[in-house]
Amino acid sequence: MDKKEQQLFAHYYNKFVERSFDEKDFYSFMMLVRDDAHGIDSVNGLADFITLREKSSGYVGEYLGDCKQVIANLGNGVKAKKIEDIFSFKEIRNGFNALFLKNGFEKLPAEIINDFILCTISLLQDVKLVSGNLNKEVGHLSFAVSSKEVFLMGNMKTLNKGRYIPVTFQVLSVKNSYEAITPQDKNDTPYLFNEELIEVVNIDGNLVITFPE
Repeated sequence: MDKKEQQLFAHYYNKFVERSFDEKDFYSFMMLVRDDAHGIDSVNGLADFITLREKSSGYVGEYLGDCKQVIANLGNGVKAKKIEDIFSFKEIRNGFNALFLKNGFEKLPAEIINDFILCTISLLQDVKLVSGNLNKEVGHLSFAVSSKEVFLMGNMKTLNKGRYIPVTFQVLSVKNSYEAITPQDKNDTPYLFNEELIEVVNIDGNLVITFPE
């Protein structure tokens, strides 16, 4: 990083420490550190995902390709492979703290890393899932929330006995320490926001999920 980039890095780091940031600040920070995070798979992967969206390649592209193949196989009688989160909380926490240490800053507590993941989930809403050389749209990502967790969910369809069946799968998740959500059933099935956009804003030093009216 040159001196100006280092100045910007310090500016965002201080906002993180003070918890005075929102998803727009986090987006700008990820744009800033995308190149500097090479070799830190979780941070670099999420930065590419946020920046490139459906055009993501590398680890993210491979992950999404595997997800699409798992969903396609559901209609073929193939034993379903479990889709794991693209990165675990531990991988993301360790990745960001490695980046901060590399640039001369202290590690951040789990609560702020939790905020980072919430912002990531919000920023990746409506990313298209595409397939083939023609980049045909086959699904999209959406925001979901239960009483215990916040999710980034993939939405696709699979052909089963001549009919297209909708399939929803988990891509990223984080503890819901933000909003009190009434469970919609005994399984605490997440509320899925497929059409409406959620925004993560900062009110008096706390991140708040703004739901549609």
